[in-house]
Amino acid sequence: MRAIEFVARSATLSRLIMTRNVPKSRFRHLFEQIEDPVVEFELVDDEPIVRTLNPAFENVFGYDPQSMIGQSLDAFILPSDASETPARLDERTVDGASSHQVVTRVTADGPREFLYRDVPYERDGRTFGFGMYTDITRRRRREEKLRAQKQRFKEFAEMISHDIRNPLNVAKGHTEVADPDQAEIILRNLDRIDSIIEDVLTVARSGQPIEQTERIELSSVATTCWSHVDTAEATLRIADDCTIQADPGRLKQLFENLFRNAVEHGGTDVTVTVGGCGPGSFYLADNGSGIQDADRDAVFNKGYSTSANGTGLGLAIIQSICDAHGWSVTLTESDSGGVRFEITGVETEMLPNCS
Repeated sequence: MRAIEFVARSATLSRLIMTRNVPKSRFRHLFEQIEDPVVEFELVDDEPIVRTLNPAFENVFGYDPQSMIGQSLDAFILPSDASETPARLDERTVDGASSHQVVTRVTADGPREFLYRDVPYERDGRTFGFGMYTDITRRRRREEKLRAQKQRFKEFAEMISHDIRNPLNVAKGHTEVADPDQAEIILRNLDRIDSIIEDVLTVARSGQPIEQTERIELSSVATTCWSHVDTAEATLRIADDCTIQADPGRLKQLFENLFRNAVEHGGTDVTVTVGGCGPGSFYLADNGSGIQDADRDAVFNKGYSTSANGTGLGLAIIQSICDAHGWSVTLTESDSGGVRFEITGVETEMLPNCS
């Protein structure tokens, strides 16, 4: 079950615990029917002593409730090689602070990973807590498998790039003694192969999982990237500014590819507008010739290009960068009839208007 659903259920249970006038039967019904394992414990001499369990806990961990009640929770479900994490969680409960953390616990089917949350409360001068466990083992394994696949793809792309570039360099060297007209054709095609290789490498790298992000000012990264691209007579305009939580290198890749696309398809004198369009999103729009409705679903496909010299990977790179961040990108028509790229699902913070 997804983490957001788990947190919502946890919040509901927390409110019930803290609300004194809620009938006990209603609370008991929630406790017994919630799909995730839940245990109520009391901290006694810094040990989480089991007081009650819900049916889901019994099913997942495989213990008869009577065998656990009055015993330390850690003695049953804690892995033998556990770190000091359980002690830190118990300390937070003593301090009255909720915990929200990924943990490994021993179930009836062996060790599994859970998103753990506890809700502490006081009663008659004693410290209690509800511990809730959402199984995320499959999700974590899928993430690890995907990360490994992307790493293998990156290594494969780099190997192919290395093996192809050597004969490319040899071929370019031989054009020096070839017929000038033929040499020009050969060099043009070799340069195109070189561009394809570079774009393939960029796709491979841009799709790698994001390990760390930084808060970056939209206007600053856009202005910097604009200076790195051959924009001819095009104009950059910054509208509403915001900060973006992102990987700096890949955010620059995204903007540089969007700017190249705008100038290539919108014209050398195109005006490109960048801004934050509300909480959780930013956009890039131009006043170029736009894209036909029938083509909008295909533009992010690898290999799609309306230019004879394009590799068809520029917008695929943008899609990969957004996917790696957990963002979504859509293409629509701008107010001036051109193209508008809108990136959503972003952690942003609006800054004073600078249009």
